[in-house]
Amino acid sequence: MKLTGCKTSFLLAFSLFSVFLYSQETKLIVKQDAKLDTLLNLKIKLDRERYESEYFTLQLYYGSLDVANETLESFQESFPHITVELSFETPNYKVQAGRFKDKIIGLKTLDTIKKEFPGAFLLTRKDHTLK
Repeated sequence: MKLTGCKTSFLLAFSLFSVFLYSQETKLIVKQDAKLDTLLNLKIKLDRERYESEYFTLQLYYGSLDVANETLESFQESFPHITVELSFETPNYKVQAGRFKDKIIGLKTLDTIKKEFPGAFLLTRKDHTLK
């Protein structure tokens, strides 16, 4: 019984004295070059410009003018709520539909369109008119 009381008093004394012990101070000094802030702001600006100029579109056809016009008319009849455009890129014509900022919305639309246009795919485009 005496041994148990000795252990208890030792643990009590140890607990009281450990309150006054400190292992480290919590001062943290960060030295940072001013160029880091400049680079970070430049990166943010470039990311913002890229986001504003990039979009997703669905490419339906790439080839001759006759088939491109047929594809354009067929798409307009099937999906009148989605904008579609015909453009020329040497030596072929392209039929592209929609202009999506979010890739997920573009993919969901692609799933719907693939039923009638199985060759359609999602394409990332950059708008060169924005500056």
